This record gives sequence, C-alpha cells and structure tokens, in this order.
Amino acid sequence: MLKRLKKILFFTQGEYWNSIDEMPLYNWIKCNDGKLEYTRKNKKGNKKNDALSWGKLYNEYLHEFGLDTRYKKYLEAQKKKAILQSEYVITKEKFKLTEIEIQKQRIEDLAMYFGEGKQIEVILTWLGMFLGYKVDQKTTTVKEYFVILEEYGKANKKV
Repeated sequence: MLKRLKKILFFTQGEYWNSIDEMPLYNWIKCNDGKLEYTRKNKKGNKKNDALSWGKLYNEYLHEFGLDTRYKKYLEAQKKKAILQSEYVITKEKFKLTEIEIQKQRIEDLAMYFGEGKQIEVILTWLGMFLGYKVDQKTTTVKEYFVILEEYGKANKKV
C-alpha cells in the first residue's frame, strides 16, 4: 500500500525548473506575466508548488544579478510618494498634493524602464543585431539572457 501511495505522489508531484541556468527565457517571460505554471517542466504540478518554485528561481536571479539601480530609485520614489500621501492624510497640507504630483511624475519617468517600457522581444531584437544572430527565447536560458544583456551594456558604455 505504501509503495502504491509513493508512486501516486511521485507522478502527481510534477517536475520544476530548478535553476535559471536551465530555465528557458520563454518560460521566464510567461512567469513574469503571472503564469507561474511555466515553472513546470511538464504539465504536472500545482499552484502551490508553482509559487514556491517561482520564488526560488526569482531569489536565484536576485542573488546572481541583483536589482538594477534604476529599479531601486523607482522603489524609493514609490516609497516617498506613499509617505507623502500619509503625511497629507494626517496634516491636510495642500502643498503635500504638489509634492505627491512631483513624485508621480518621477515614478512615471522611471517606469519607462520597466513593465510598460521596452518589451523583452524588442530587447531580443536589438541583442540579435548586436550579436549577429537571433536570440531564441525557447533555447536561451534565463542566465544566458541576462549575461548577454550585461555584456551588451558594458560594450555600449565603452563606445
């Protein structure tokens, strides 16, 4: 009975990408869009394990590459806006509304680099031109992509 239960659990558990060294960029993009089932190597798995796997993969990414300085500034601007909003609620000073609007504009300017900014597909096109060959989302791993992106950035700074 125990052997049978282990077999059932083994087959329903699912197999997940263990590292950004092996996960295809295509799956990474899908996960960033909220489709965490793309952390699976096959169709077997569940939402809880999807979220756990995504957390592990994203932590590995942060450990390997860290946060971009512009993204840190973006987060700081959002934090400052939240503080200003809470100060306005407490004090009702009209000048705080002006400061809030200034922070909103700063956030918009910084947001150009994230989400609504350049799509990964556009970046891949530019990288392809830089490298001289097409970068395929399904065969390029997440780590390879971000290493290429870093090298591209270094090459542009030299020019």
